[in-house]
Amino acid sequence: MKSVHRLRRLLGISLLLAPLYCQPASSEENTQTVLIGFAGPLSWPLTQSGQYGVQQAIDEANRNRYSINGKKLVFKLLAIDDKADTAVAGFVAKSMIAAGVTGVIGHWTSAPTTIAAPLYAAAGVPHISASAAAPEFTQQGYNTSFRAIGNSQEAAITIAEFATRELKAKRIAILDDTSAFGTRMADTFADQMRASTELVGRSTVSNKTSDFNAALSQFAASEADLIFFSGYLQRSEDLVRARQRLRVPARLFLTGSVMNPIFLSMTQGVGEGVFAAAPGKPYEEYPQFKTFEKNFTAKFRTSISVYTLSSYDACNTLIAAIRQANSTERHRIVEELHKIRYKGLLGLISFDAGGNLRSPVFTVYRIRERRWVPVKTYEARKSSCASDSHADSTACEEN
Repeated sequence: MKSVHRLRRLLGISLLLAPLYCQPASSEENTQTVLIGFAGPLSWPLTQSGQYGVQQAIDEANRNRYSINGKKLVFKLLAIDDKADTAVAGFVAKSMIAAGVTGVIGHWTSAPTTIAAPLYAAAGVPHISASAAAPEFTQQGYNTSFRAIGNSQEAAITIAEFATRELKAKRIAILDDTSAFGTRMADTFADQMRASTELVGRSTVSNKTSDFNAALSQFAASEADLIFFSGYLQRSEDLVRARQRLRVPARLFLTGSVMNPIFLSMTQGVGEGVFAAAPGKPYEEYPQFKTFEKNFTAKFRTSISVYTLSSYDACNTLIAAIRQANSTERHRIVEELHKIRYKGLLGLISFDAGGNLRSPVFTVYRIRERRWVPVKTYEARKSSCASDSHADSTACEEN
């Protein structure tokens, strides 16, 4: 409770300072500041990469010197730490609204994003998450809520197809970290797999623990040939190391949060037989990626993750909607987001009536020689295509 009271005092100070954020960036009468919010657990390296992606989009927009009705737009970032905590997310959302943000990119994890959504909706603030995959976020029905990646159900269906067709898995064990994202994804994966394989184990671990011994011992005893884990990055690292320590032979399938160099450095030498599915196609297939990578690494001197790109795309989509609306009025931007067709780094950004990404794409990767190698790319509900030279090259088939 003390930490919550302290947070309230800090956010109270931010509310008092909110008018400062709304002042023009210069004294010129023809300049208008557009404040874009970013919310998430800012101490997490993966979240930091997303924040940097948003900052990159803002910097590029400012260099392009966009204007509306004769006024030059100056975009600025307001980043607030929600600590991945539902008790904090509401305070952060209120602070964003009071600061006068034109739109928000975030929150990072699914539960805080879902908690914040009704607050943004009540204020009419456009709200795009580039990482929260739980379907509950957009199922609430707010017209201000948008998701710039595929949801966890779509990802689980992709993984189930790959596990069945490509890995030929017959005995499946499922583990989740009890988060909103992890539980829903595990449930969907289980539903998809029951018809074609034998589920030999289903277990959960707290997202606060690193002890996987009991679950892994159970799965090994049941002779599972594939373990699917739906959970966040920190727990995935712990699981990979525990699997190696206990010499569990089953292959391991993880979610997209592990698709970054940090994970590889933390699990050096213990990643063989590890697979993961991440949003979008392999980076190298996007013609704009090399330019983005060069500019990004020169400025931030850090590695890029898939969520760097999805956050960059989400921010650019918001900016495109502002320009398309020719206005910074929130309700007009929301209207344009429902009509937008923006070509992002990870593909076309266009939303259905519920605010979900149309035709999401996922790529399955595996660790080989201490790097992530793409195996197969899936366009949801359309087709799947092999991209790994070691995979079956006949593969472009209807799902």
